[in-house]
Amino acid sequence: MLRGDESVPEVKDKVVKADSRNEIYNFLRNQILSLAIEPGEMLSENSLSSQMSVSRALVRDALARLIEEGYIVVYPQRGTVVTMIDPERIKQSVHTHIVLEQAVIEEICRQGLTPEQREALEQTLAKQKEITGDNEVLELLAADEHLRYLLSTFCGKEHIWDYFRTMDCDLMRVNYLQYSTFNFKVYMSSLTRWEHTQVEGRLLVDNIMRGDAEAASLICSNHFNTILWNMDTLQGIYPQFFSR
Repeated sequence: MLRGDESVPEVKDKVVKADSRNEIYNFLRNQILSLAIEPGEMLSENSLSSQMSVSRALVRDALARLIEEGYIVVYPQRGTVVTMIDPERIKQSVHTHIVLEQAVIEEICRQGLTPEQREALEQTLAKQKEITGDNEVLELLAADEHLRYLLSTFCGKEHIWDYFRTMDCDLMRVNYLQYSTFNFKVYMSSLTRWEHTQVEGRLLVDNIMRGDAEAASLICSNHFNTILWNMDTLQGIYPQFFSR
């Protein structure tokens, strides 16, 4: 409870620090996701603090979150290192997504969608179309993730994303490589990788709206299995990013 004006500056200061902490975390996470900070690269708390003109405490807090989510690891006598992309962890993450998200789809198809939920899905698909896919790969990833997160909220299962957050660092990085590497037309009539994802999203939503859980679940599994199918090719193109 605030007592007079004396507490107001302190509260505002805490809000500013919280915002800075999130900004530092988001910046570093995006740098790692986009491979601007590469797997195996050393990170220095002092250097990051100096480069970003923020306190070491704020950098330390951001690094602690990234450690929890698997993006970095601290080795005794060696320091803080960005983790290599682990194919085995990607396989486990893909399996977990398929199992849990198919369960969400089946529940939604049983209970049906409200008019408000249908409108929210349509708005999300419309926003996806605004992204060209040429340069904003991180934005593509966020839009794709938001659609599936939205579905989980419709049946009260959004808490599964706290679990995904701690296991998806390798999946997200491979997904980034997938979009940035394969986002081109093979033939004039073909789709780019992002256009293909948009079509997948449209088909997923249409089948959920019809209550066809089997078809929607198949689209879901195909979405994640495509990442596995492309992983071997990406590992051949970028061997320096993957663990052996």
